[in-house]
Amino acid sequence: MKIRLPWPSRADRRLWRATTFSDLAELTARWLEGDIRSRAGNMPNYGPDDETLPLIGRLAAANRAGFLTDDSQPGHDAADYAGNLWEQRAAVTGFVADPEILTRLVDFAEQAGLDLLVRFQGDEFHPGMVVSRVNGLDYTWYGRTLTIPELRHSWHSGLVGDTAFDTLARAAQLTIADTAFEPSDFLWTVLDEALHLPSTASR
Repeated sequence: MKIRLPWPSRADRRLWRATTFSDLAELTARWLEGDIRSRAGNMPNYGPDDETLPLIGRLAAANRAGFLTDDSQPGHDAADYAGNLWEQRAAVTGFVADPEILTRLVDFAEQAGLDLLVRFQGDEFHPGMVVSRVNGLDYTWYGRTLTIPELRHSWHSGLVGDTAFDTLARAAQLTIADTAFEPSDFLWTVLDEALHLPSTASR
């Protein structure tokens, strides 16, 4: 039986004492790939959800290209075992600290007709966009404006160093989503192109 301790290992805690935003993105990529067991903001010693597995290569590459992803989901449109209809659109949310990378992502998303939210600290509160529905009712939102205390709760000082966190807090909070609540690879293709990544990055 695999035991999951309710705290990160000492090795993971040492790694997450990151000093730069790039460190956080690289560590997130390594967590996605299974090289690190715990990630700031997630239950310790748990990896990505099963639905994320086909996206791991693309998400890891996006992190290494400057888009620190915080959450994501594939498009979906099917009933569960209880007969509830789950609809979700492909979506990704996270942080971008480099203005040039942010401009590219925004430009490509707008040109592709994707839904987009860009928020910064101090902006007026925004509830985010609906990215999943259950039986036609709104269920999950991405892109809600996050406050400093909320960010620190997820990226807490026990793991993430102050310098890296300060850059994270000043970064753009970026959410991009497909418009259709159905399976689609379109969002990920646009993300690949915006970040100059191979479209076959879904390794």
